Amino acid sequence: MRLLILGDRLWGKSAYSKVVYNLSTRLLNEGHKVAHIPMTRSLKGGPFNQGGVLVYPSGQDPFSQDVAVEHYLHFNADMLITVKEPWVFSTLHKEAINFVPMAIIDHSPVSASITSRLHTAFKVIAVSRFGQNELKKNKIESTYIPHGVPDVYRPLDEEQKLKCREMFSLDPDEFVVGIVAMNRSRKLIPRQILGYKRFLELNPDVKSHLFLWTDVQPTRAMDEPGTGISDVGVSLLPEIMELGMGEAIKWPDRKNVAEGIPEWAGENYVDGWDMVKLYNCFDVNMLCTGGEGAGLPYIEAAACGVSSICTDYAGAPEYVGPGLTVPAKEYVILNAPGTRYALPSIDGMADALTKLYNTDREKLARKLRSHAERYSWDNVVKRYVNPFLDECETELFPKIAKEGITTWRKSSE
Repeated sequence: MRLLILGDRLWGKSAYSKVVYNLSTRLLNEGHKVAHIPMTRSLKGGPFNQGGVLVYPSGQDPFSQDVAVEHYLHFNADMLITVKEPWVFSTLHKEAINFVPMAIIDHSPVSASITSRLHTAFKVIAVSRFGQNELKKNKIESTYIPHGVPDVYRPLDEEQKLKCREMFSLDPDEFVVGIVAMNRSRKLIPRQILGYKRFLELNPDVKSHLFLWTDVQPTRAMDEPGTGISDVGVSLLPEIMELGMGEAIKWPDRKNVAEGIPEWAGENYVDGWDMVKLYNCFDVNMLCTGGEGAGLPYIEAAACGVSSICTDYAGAPEYVGPGLTVPAKEYVILNAPGTRYALPSIDGMADALTKLYNTDREKLARKLRSHAERYSWDNVVKRYVNPFLDECETELFPKIAKEGITTWRKSSE
């Protein structure tokens, strides 16, 4: 098939960039023709070929809605697959194209700002079972295709882990809790800091650091300025100092976070900072946010044998696997559509960290690796993506014969 993918630039470091890159490259290997439109005005020049993927200019609209149909027609695409929350689109769902949005849902009940964009879709992809159930409540059929994790994520040996900690300026014998997240209000980083502070109060003899892999200063006023969704960044330094946590928390240079680090930079343990080495520094990956549509850090950490804790809400629990969930009895509304974001229990976060501190983490690592294998990109493509595309191709190009309905495209190859 001829597939046009609209999302964060495939050469970027964001979670959506990772999804676009891994999906594009694997679809190419499956024999499909693939093109890509990078969002947020990432490409202003002419189209070019990157590893077999035709990359089109972004246009002036932050979400490339002003050029999407033009590129769709030029590429003679069979489908336009979008990798972004559907509520960012104001016109795309109204166009006469085969619109296939990934319905990334991080709240309940699901907002009409999302469902109203899905009724005209050719197909809808749900990235979590939670999201699929929310859509079903609104009489919207969807196909479950989870996000995946590449094979490069893996546990390193003990000697390599010690080198990783030295490279990231972490002590070899301390209990390291990591947070990998963009600085957005939905991520509830100040509340997670409170959970970690409570853990230290309950365990005063534990030698530990919280490592924030995030920008401690907001990078921009609003995450989605074109829509008014308003998931703003926050200044974390005043709260860290007011809580007396300046010595207990470490964070990287802002430039490293802004530019991002690669997933794997090779066997360089001097200045070869990458995500695999970062996770291998952690004893626990902490990501108790207001809501996650999926959660790549959970499965990336699991693939490295590192357990995660998450809020018992939205799509996070199914991605966290053998990790621990934290109860949330209250919620807060932070954005223009009025969606509910859960508030994880501060004592619950502290209890979860305490349990993982006292558990057999090597034994748990084996369960985590098994969980992550279910989300390997190769497995996701084989079990979910390929059957979905076969179904789409049969529906778009049906060949009706006495043997049944197939696609005339494959029969003519």
